[in-house]
Amino acid sequence: MTDHDPWSDLSLDQRRGEGDPPADAVLDAIFAAGDGVVYSINLLMRSLVDNDDLPAAGLPPALRDYFVRGAALPDWADREAIALASQVFHTYAPQIILLLHTAALPTCYACRRGVQVLARSGRMYSDVQRRVIETAQFVIDVMAPGGLDRDPNAFGAGIRSAQKVRLMHAAIRRHLRRDPTWDPAWGTPINQEDLAGTLLSFSWIILRGLERLGVELSPDERAAYLHTWCVVGHLLGLDPTLLTHDLRGAERLMGEILRRNQGVCPEGQLMTRALIEAMERAIPGTTLDGLPTLLIHDSVGAETAALLGVPAPQASERWLGALRSAGAELGDERRDHALVRAGAPIVGRLLLRGLMLAYRGPGRAAFNIPRTLRAAHDLS
Repeated sequence: MTDHDPWSDLSLDQRRGEGDPPADAVLDAIFAAGDGVVYSINLLMRSLVDNDDLPAAGLPPALRDYFVRGAALPDWADREAIALASQVFHTYAPQIILLLHTAALPTCYACRRGVQVLARSGRMYSDVQRRVIETAQFVIDVMAPGGLDRDPNAFGAGIRSAQKVRLMHAAIRRHLRRDPTWDPAWGTPINQEDLAGTLLSFSWIILRGLERLGVELSPDERAAYLHTWCVVGHLLGLDPTLLTHDLRGAERLMGEILRRNQGVCPEGQLMTRALIEAMERAIPGTTLDGLPTLLIHDSVGAETAALLGVPAPQASERWLGALRSAGAELGDERRDHALVRAGAPIVGRLLLRGLMLAYRGPGRAAFNIPRTLRAAHDLS
C-alpha cells in the first residue's frame, strides 16, 4: 500500500477526523440565525424525527434549500440497477430485516469507537426499540420499489429519509463535539470511516448473510444491491473514495474497517443485549425466546459474537417444533445453521409484524411497510 491508497491506515485515520461539511454548514446556518442553541436543536430534531413527512412551514431558509437541492441522485446512479435491487428487497424482505437485526447492527456495535456515539446520544439502552424501528424504517424507505424515485414532483420516501438521517447525523455531531466526555481518540462523531462501515454493514454484510441463508442471487442482483447502497451513501454525504462499487472492493474496505475498529467494549455489549431483548419482544409469545442469540452468533460468527458477549446456544427442540408448525422445512438435520436457514423467512416475518405493531413514540406514525410488500409476505 502507498499513502495514495484511499483505504490505507493513513487515509482512514484522516477520514476519522472528517464529518460532513455540507450538512454541518446547514446546522451552522441555523445556529447563526440567533434562535438559541436549545431552541434550534429542538426545532430541527422535532422536524426531522417526530414528523414522518417534510414539514411544510417553519423551517429556516438554509434547511428548506437543503431539502430542495439535496434531493437529486448522483449522475452515475443507474435506475435499472436500483429497480433490480428493489426487487431483490421485495422478494427477500423478511430475511433482510432479520439480517439487519442479527448481522448489520451487531457488526456496527462491535466497532468500539463508532459505538460511542450511541452511548452518548441519550437513547442507548432504554429506547433501543425505537432506534431499531427507525433504522428498519430507513432501510425499507430506501430499498422498497420507488423509494429512490427522483421525480421532482414526487420524491421517493427513501430520498427524504436519507436527507433527514444526514441532518440528524450533523445535529448529533455538533452536540457531541461539545460533549466533555467525548474522547478525541474516537475521532469526529459519525465520521467518514464510521459512516462507510455502517453503509457496508447494510450492503455487503447483508449480501454475505443472504448467501449464508441459502439465498442465491445472480451477480447482477448482488452488484445492483451494492450499487443502490452507494447511491444511498452519496445521499448521506459519504466521500466518493469510500463508495465501493464492486463486491471485491466492498469486502476489502469492510475488512480494513473491522480490523481497525472491532474490539471489546461495554457500550457495544450493552447495545447488543438491548437488541436481543428488543427482538424477543417483537417476536410474539415465549416459545422462541433465546433464539435471537443463536441467530446473531450464526450471522456474525464466533469471533464477533464473543466480542459482543453473545453466547452460542444449542438448537432447542422447542424452536424446532415451533418453526415446523409455522411451515419451515427442517428435514431431519438438527444442526444450528440448518435451523437458522430454514427458519429465517418465518422469524423475519415475525419481526416485521412486531415492528408494525410497535409503538414509535408520541406524534409518530406507525411503522410503514408498502402495501405490495405486506401482501407479498402475508404481513397484513
